[in-house]
Amino acid sequence: MRVAEYRAVAYTMQALVKYHGLKDWNLRLPYHDSISVNTTSMKTEASISDSRKGGVFIEGRANESANARMQGVIASLSPGKKATDFRIDSRNLPSGKSKGIGYSSSAGAALTLLAHRMLVGEKPDLVRLSRTARLFAASASRSLVGGFSRLYAGDDDEGTYAERFADGKAMDLRMVIVPLSSRVRTEDAHREVLTSPFFEARVRSAQKRCDEMQKAILGNDLDALGRLAEKDTLELHSLTMTGENGLIIMTDDSLRIIQKVRELRDSGVKAYFSMQTGPSVFVNTDDRNEGAVLRALEKLGYRAYLSKVGGEATLV
Repeated sequence: MRVAEYRAVAYTMQALVKYHGLKDWNLRLPYHDSISVNTTSMKTEASISDSRKGGVFIEGRANESANARMQGVIASLSPGKKATDFRIDSRNLPSGKSKGIGYSSSAGAALTLLAHRMLVGEKPDLVRLSRTARLFAASASRSLVGGFSRLYAGDDDEGTYAERFADGKAMDLRMVIVPLSSRVRTEDAHREVLTSPFFEARVRSAQKRCDEMQKAILGNDLDALGRLAEKDTLELHSLTMTGENGLIIMTDDSLRIIQKVRELRDSGVKAYFSMQTGPSVFVNTDDRNEGAVLRALEKLGYRAYLSKVGGEATLV
């Protein structure tokens, strides 16, 4: 019997306008649109083989959560097939226990692309395949298509997909990324925000902000992008803090970095903070200022990574 084995790489993304909460957990349908940009410094490398079975392994260890998510992806591509029919290996680079970096997005994108190659074979339409990647993680659909992308939140599977609308040529965004660890599960945060009295206002605000963010990117307006991402970050985290359990995801390190970014901006450095559902911090800047931002954060004692605008998930 012929053995088939394929490899893929996908990049993490920074959500510039983030989604919180899901109105359909099986299809992973968000309540509103979201916009993100892929990185170049953080990625997932993965492989799939039909010579062995067992499902998804991360860093060599079987992962039940990833296996359950992957089951939906496999079944959507080939009904009757199971994730455990294959050996699927995944690893994140750089490795670590950081939270809020977007590794679930890059893993979902890479694994979806591999499953499509194994089960379907033909070159995929990434916009159409983004619907499948969404079954692993809604953010994976954006990571799959790469660049600056928008996830459209429809009312059903067909209407909820991601599409790239710009790349590094439209805006040469630079990011300085500081990974920080946390024990908070993203799934718990998604459920927590639904109990906030401000959730409905957040849905309206974020939907409007997506249009403003897309306009800023297409207009190559870093200041507008930065201000919008900062506002979205604070709004997002305010929802978790006002849920019934008062979940606080930011850490002392997160706040320390945010304060340093504000100090840098006051001194004339173009720098804007951004966070996802985790304590890790992205600093949005440009090629003229990324060095100053990197040095300032390293001087505080943090390991930081420089990044440009990353591309789509690809087979290797």
